[in-house]
Amino acid sequence: MAEIGLVRVDSRLLHGQVVTRWIGQVGASEVIIFDDDLSQDEFMIEVFKMAAPNDVKLIVRGVNDIEDTLNGRELKHTIILFKNIPMLLKGMKTNTKIEKVQIGGIGGGPERVVVFKNITLTKNEYNDLQNLASEGIRIYLQTVPEEKEVSLKDIENKFK
Repeated sequence: MAEIGLVRVDSRLLHGQVVTRWIGQVGASEVIIFDDDLSQDEFMIEVFKMAAPNDVKLIVRGVNDIEDTLNGRELKHTIILFKNIPMLLKGMKTNTKIEKVQIGGIGGGPERVVVFKNITLTKNEYNDLQNLASEGIRIYLQTVPEEKEVSLKDIENKFK
């Protein structure tokens, strides 16, 4: 598969940091959101389209459409967003080859541990990310471009 500008997990999907920082960092001309619930909500899709810069195309699809959506597409200037780790895992089970994944903001909740700034994970999510890493996928945490990337190894003590 072609080089992808950025693959990010962020519970807020397309929000201020993505619009003002990551789109510019990647030079993104399109943002593709893969989320089963959002893809069925026409009103929220319109809200996200209004949040996107005018010169950036927004595409929203269910995770089962990942292969059809990405195949044959130039992705160097594309940001791919997943709302949560389960959606990412579902997307990774396809034949789509994603080589690196950035974990961005994931809010708190029951059984969630703050691992870095506004990023929380459950023990199971951490283990799932470790499994992806063991398959050769580079997983790192980063909220904004100016921050240093944080590896899974850097947060492993949170789950001991």
